[in-house]
Amino acid sequence: MWVGAMLDAGVDLAPLTEAVASLGLPGVMIRSERVLRASLGGVKFHVDVDRAAGAGHVHRGLADIQRIIAPAALPDEVRARCVAVYRHIAEVEAAAHETTVEAVHFHEVGAEDTIVDVVCACLCVHLLGIERVYANGIAVGSGTVQAAHGVLPVPAPATAALLKGIPVQSGGLRGERTTPTGAALLKEFGDGFDQQVSIEVEAIGYGAGTRNDPDVPNLLRVMVGASAAATSPTDLCELTCQLDTATGEQIGWLLDALLSRGAVDAFATPITMKKGRPGVLVTVLAEPAAARALTDLLLEESSSLGVRQHRVARTVLERWQETRSTALGDVGYKVARLPSGEVVARPEDDELRRLAAQHGLGRAEVLRRLAAES
Repeated sequence: MWVGAMLDAGVDLAPLTEAVASLGLPGVMIRSERVLRASLGGVKFHVDVDRAAGAGHVHRGLADIQRIIAPAALPDEVRARCVAVYRHIAEVEAAAHETTVEAVHFHEVGAEDTIVDVVCACLCVHLLGIERVYANGIAVGSGTVQAAHGVLPVPAPATAALLKGIPVQSGGLRGERTTPTGAALLKEFGDGFDQQVSIEVEAIGYGAGTRNDPDVPNLLRVMVGASAAATSPTDLCELTCQLDTATGEQIGWLLDALLSRGAVDAFATPITMKKGRPGVLVTVLAEPAAARALTDLLLEESSSLGVRQHRVARTVLERWQETRSTALGDVGYKVARLPSGEVVARPEDDELRRLAAQHGLGRAEVLRRLAAES
């Protein structure tokens, strides 16, 4: 399904065919076809194994897999990824059967068709130029599955071990929905799971499984694109907490500390809390990457027992800094462009203070003289 989705997203079958031919596996060929799964279209990737040509199921170990992949016509990066996928499987199998990685003999995943699946999956990632892989909504299924070791619960022990640390959805869907091979690919390539990702989608592919469930499309969807900034000046976190025991000095220090540690903005608003107690609402705007550290600061240094957080969007004018020559000397201005295209500017407050002290003038007089030159 992984390979089918990549083919549907734009990978050509020809380089996969050449790579499979270079593996030296007799009687093995690949093909693809368009199919429907619950009325939705996708690509079904087939690995055909001709038993009469000498192909057959062999209980191969990791060293055997390496010997097959080593001479193949594959980029070095792809070859290393293929071996890494099998090593992930070998490690969990060794742990489950209390043996060593070298002594593990693969059963289903050692067959020719699975070797081809892994090689083609890794090669597809390379051919599409994918640098990072994110996966959401990983369903493992439910019930039991027949394996070489007998009837096993879903997810199979190897699959469950490979998915440690990865969010999964269990139950609901009957049967095995994530195989050990699929789990190993996720473990090798996955850069993030069940998290917000911002991309500009360039291609979408659907890879079909063998079953055709009438209610749930048995398809794996791949969305390929260039990553957009996960955060931007218009995408912020707002942190808030209510304080009714902090002193004015504490609140002033807290706001300064928040700003010095990366907050985009921080301010306090007078509020009336329960039982009529006066208090303040501390509000912090921060880039999502800085939200955790600023939350810890609020919990450590304020009297609050909790901090609320939610995403906010803001519209930001195009703005920049300019230094302008005036009769009072060089002055730093904050400049912005309005939606109408008009450019507006005002001197920085720190500059007004500096000029007032430097020339012995009041702040209002400094502003008047600068405005007269505009």
